[in-house]
Amino acid sequence: MKRIGVALLLSTAAAALLVPAIVHADRRPTSKEKTQIVKVVGLVPKCATVRVSTVTKKAKWATATWRDAGPQCSPFASNGVTVEKKRAGRWRFITAGSSFTCGELYAKVPEPVAKDLKVSCT
Repeated sequence: MKRIGVALLLSTAAAALLVPAIVHADRRPTSKEKTQIVKVVGLVPKCATVRVSTVTKKAKWATATWRDAGPQCSPFASNGVTVEKKRAGRWRFITAGSSFTCGELYAKVPEPVAKDLKVSCT
């Protein structure tokens, strides 16, 4: 019985090594990036959740969403997402909304980037 348990444990561990890990490619922004990105959409850094895509070699795409961090954030309340792109050293507004069709979204944001940043469409 002991041998079966050890064999099962070893085969399970070996199988786990063969299965690719699920990796989330998007990342938190640096403090400087967050300040620049939220400025584009008129948010206060404390009132925003920002994610930066790592699908491209350089940080070129990001999203900003409203985050309730107290009464000072209420004036910014929304349930949508904004997408920004860095061009010529500056973050620029690309699109915003709470519901996108895939055609509309992918016309402005490459599909791998949208999926990385978890911007959904129908």
